[in-house]
Amino acid sequence: MFKKISISGLRGFSQKSEFILSIPNDKLGSGLTILVGPNNSGKSTIIEAFKALNSIKSYNKPSFTEGKRNKIANDRVEIILENVNANNIILKTSSHGGSEIETIENDLIAKDVNIFVIKSRRTFEPYFIKNSWSRNDFFQNDTFESQRSANYNNFSYRLFNINKSPDEFNKVLSKVLNPLPNWTIDQSDNGNYYIKFNYDNHYHSSEGAGEGLLSIFTIIDALYDSKEGDIIVIDEPELSLHPSLQRKLSELLLEYSATRQIVISTHSPYFISWESLINGGSLARVIRKNKGTQINQIESNQIDSIRSLLGNLFNPHTLGTDAKEIFFLEDNLILVEGQEDVIYLKKIIELLNLNISANFFGWGIGGAGNLDKILDLLKKLGYEKISVILDKNMEVEIEKISKKYEEYQFQVIPTNDIRDKDATTEKPKVEGLIDKSGKNVKEQYIKDIKIIFENVNNYNS
Repeated sequence: MFKKISISGLRGFSQKSEFILSIPNDKLGSGLTILVGPNNSGKSTIIEAFKALNSIKSYNKPSFTEGKRNKIANDRVEIILENVNANNIILKTSSHGGSEIETIENDLIAKDVNIFVIKSRRTFEPYFIKNSWSRNDFFQNDTFESQRSANYNNFSYRLFNINKSPDEFNKVLSKVLNPLPNWTIDQSDNGNYYIKFNYDNHYHSSEGAGEGLLSIFTIIDALYDSKEGDIIVIDEPELSLHPSLQRKLSELLLEYSATRQIVISTHSPYFISWESLINGGSLARVIRKNKGTQINQIESNQIDSIRSLLGNLFNPHTLGTDAKEIFFLEDNLILVEGQEDVIYLKKIIELLNLNISANFFGWGIGGAGNLDKILDLLKKLGYEKISVILDKNMEVEIEKISKKYEEYQFQVIPTNDIRDKDATTEKPKVEGLIDKSGKNVKEQYIKDIKIIFENVNNYNS
């Protein structure tokens, strides 16, 4: 098993950065490492680094063209893969400079590094020639392309290997596609081969198959004959997939990562798994800063906080799908206590015709008591601009926590709740910014509200 990969000098990595890999422990998702972050942040570069490492043993050795080398890093690339025994293999550009590489094996040799990389561009020619590659053949022929736009045509060679004995492949495929498509490899009259699908005696070729279907085929191919000790790296598994298929594929990845190391780079909240993180998996957010690409990865303290938040049965939505969406935002977040605050603050913004340069975190943090846990998680993931807006009766709490997170902005609304609430046997009447109907903002608070959101915009500018 492998512990981490270190990258420097490759594209945006002007400084050495480490990416820690999860170690499977037989629990669902324990070997899953999730990469998130905005577009053009450097996630695909990490995928490239894995592919370059695996290409060491290919027939065509990798090289790093000028466009791949970071000038701030002295125009040199270095990638280090380290296993759990602290042995490593180093791939770097030649000490003489230029694009050519040299490899240093420190008790970790190239033949023991098996990384199956599935890139995001998974299209392949619908008609292909006959050739059969085993998994080992794939590793030895998995070249490091000079351009990311290259098609995934090697998959057709894997198809012939699958077709020799398709039962195991179809068994895994059926966990995502139900009903299982009836497929085979056929040959056209001009001699080319293609995938033929049969749906109730209606036939069509791989040329007419949807990209989502073919994408699933390529991912299942990487999984079905994998072995413990392999690393499987998948760039954007969600591409062209309906949300229901994303869920099924995510469940399959959790299953396989109980015994294998799987790395995914994703823009979909359906592939964020809290269960995986609790069981030993990890999540890293990649961002681009002035000094280059930066990897921000959660640690045990944040995992403990996630476990605690998930255990709050009164606010199960705190880490729901809407909350997961924050991992794909660039920055500028607003944290509020609960779902009413999100709903009515958005309504107030609409009623007052305000323009806000920030996004609300899910449906609130599930109570002010969770604020420290959420801020710690977001800070660890590299979020720099966070505005916290709480009720006036939380001023004491804000005074304490703002000292710990001085880089973030903290404000209170001028009332003890977001909307008016009648007295009950347990609680007295509460005055809010907006009346019970949720349609009228109280005139006496409009100036204060505008100041709060003006402060948010100024902070985020």
